[in-house]
Amino acid sequence: MATGLFGVVGIPFENTSELQRQVLAAFAFGMVYSVGRIEDLSPAEVHALELALLMDVYKYSDHQAAAFAQELIDSASNRGNPTFRAIIHLGIDGQAEWEEGQLSQLRLNLERVLKAVEA
Repeated sequence: MATGLFGVVGIPFENTSELQRQVLAAFAFGMVYSVGRIEDLSPAEVHALELALLMDVYKYSDHQAAAFAQELIDSASNRGNPTFRAIIHLGIDGQAEWEEGQLSQLRLNLERVLKAVEA
């Protein structure tokens, strides 16, 4: 699912900037959270999935992944970055779009977020 986001926006991982990767990772965090709720996963299981995603898909080192995951958790719980919080919530909605095959709507939402953050 997280790997598929690069295809949805039409940007290969190798051509993304660090900012684009952070935006896509925050969006994917919301998607993973949503899947965790649907599948009744514990917070520890969702955290482990997020760490694996950050290392395997976004190529962060284990230390970078741990720090970024904590930043995303803080942001999701209103203690961190409000921009990340907004992107995470869009990712929660994006998970349903992914599951329902609404890829054009998902692409539009991701493009809007990337454009807004890059402005």
